[in-house]
Amino acid sequence: MPKIKENMDQMKEAYQLWGERIHTQKTILQELRTRYGRQAVSSRTISRWIKEFNSASFNESEQDKKYEWRSLNKYEIPWQDGKLANYLNSEYYHQTGHMATGRQVKWLWRAWHSSEGANLTPRDDIKHFWTNLIKQADGEAEKEQNNTFHYYFNLKRRTNEDGNES
Repeated sequence: MPKIKENMDQMKEAYQLWGERIHTQKTILQELRTRYGRQAVSSRTISRWIKEFNSASFNESEQDKKYEWRSLNKYEIPWQDGKLANYLNSEYYHQTGHMATGRQVKWLWRAWHSSEGANLTPRDDIKHFWTNLIKQADGEAEKEQNNTFHYYFNLKRRTNEDGNES
């Protein structure tokens, strides 16, 4: 059986760059070469990956872009919690220095409601609470993204390759 993916880390990074919708195949390759040097994948590989990325569910790929309030329904967050989602997004940035993706805000929102956060006011500044909440949400968002990633790109490829071998 052929190898499914040898460069999974590079593929994930290319997917994140692609998801920002500002990177071309050329700029993705440049970013990967900067980070991985001679171990970076080829332009042809990136071209093939982009075709796979384009075949992924639109709703899934939208969640891996930077959070946008207007996309609450894509993140499965009710509109009445839009203000809370915006607050969680800004707090994520304040705590980490990075902009959150829609998927991360979705998991922050879920973690908030399943924790003592639901009893806190937005003015409560509890560093330990935020550190744990963000860690939990990032972990869940990464698990969900990995499951989606493996479903759309690994399993799909394995199925296609198995079908072509017979």
